[in-house]
Amino acid sequence: MRRVIIVAITAVLASLVGWTPAVARTCPPSTVGGPTIATMNVKGKNVPVKSVTFRNGGLLDPPATNQAAGLSKRNMPLGARKGATVITWHVRYGTGCNGTLNPLMTMPIGSTFTAGAVGKPAKTYVITSRESVWKTNLKKKWFRKDGPNRLVLLTCDDLRGSVFRKTMVIIAKPVPVAPAPTTPAA
Repeated sequence: MRRVIIVAITAVLASLVGWTPAVARTCPPSTVGGPTIATMNVKGKNVPVKSVTFRNGGLLDPPATNQAAGLSKRNMPLGARKGATVITWHVRYGTGCNGTLNPLMTMPIGSTFTAGAVGKPAKTYVITSRESVWKTNLKKKWFRKDGPNRLVLLTCDDLRGSVFRKTMVIIAKPVPVAPAPTTPAA
């Protein structure tokens, strides 16, 4: 009991003077990877999104931080009317630096989040599917430029130390915007 009280007092004092544990200080900041071009809000957490080049079916190439995601400039932009918009992120970037979008990996199918380009209204997306595949087994259909717009969210899965064997693929579709109610003319 005495040890618990000492730990609690130490934590309060540390927060008052701005001290953070060593692990938190080693995580790369969200400013890594260039300017923010979009944001995502997942479970109340705003995550900056940076521009990246992702070869469909190639290695994931998110910004070098656990606190930002990467929007592939080789695919459709956020808010497109058709085709795949591809976003990648690091599930972990160093010890104690878990990815800020990791809740997407366990949120139930049917859960929603928002995403939008800077300066434009965010859209609500609903998770429609999630699967883990061998990292070399990404399907071409996920990256098609035709068909209804969808987000293809990719991150590492099945990590063994610093090596991942699988890729988590989450598909989300925009939630249709309900038309505003109209008042009949008198």
